[in-house]
Amino acid sequence: MTTRKVHLCQSIKGPLMNWTKRDWKAARMWITKPDGSKYLTGDDLKAAFLEELSKGHEVVPIGDCDNFDYEHGCMGHLIGDKP
Repeated sequence: MTTRKVHLCQSIKGPLMNWTKRDWKAARMWITKPDGSKYLTGDDLKAAFLEELSKGHEVVPIGDCDNFDYEHGCMGHLIGDKP
């Protein structure tokens, strides 16, 4: 039997519609830039989400994923045969 691994993703519109200024400030500590560095402020993070939305993206990856669709998320990764 072959198994499939699927990475998590983060909605872009959800935080933009629901997060408070305090939520954005807290999230900048656990959401990193594509280069791995931290956002300096919650406003910087919110601006990055708005930029992703302007590109037509619905979701962003959580972690590294080489099979990612910005509309649907991780498309899955086959892990190999399991008995």
